[in-house]
Amino acid sequence: MQQLELLRLSHGVSINDTLIASVSHRLQVPLYTHNLKHMRVLLGETLPQQPY
Repeated sequence: MQQLELLRLSHGVSINDTLIASVSHRLQVPLYTHNLKHMRVLLGETLPQQPY
């Protein structure tokens, strides 16, 4: 919820993005997504990856 408050207006991050990113961050598993713009803001450079 803190990430959502900080990044909602400045980067356009939605609640769905934060919920999905929180699972990937907690488990430290890569997240394959086309939404790299929002996920890199939340997770950094290593966890979000483009699927193909």
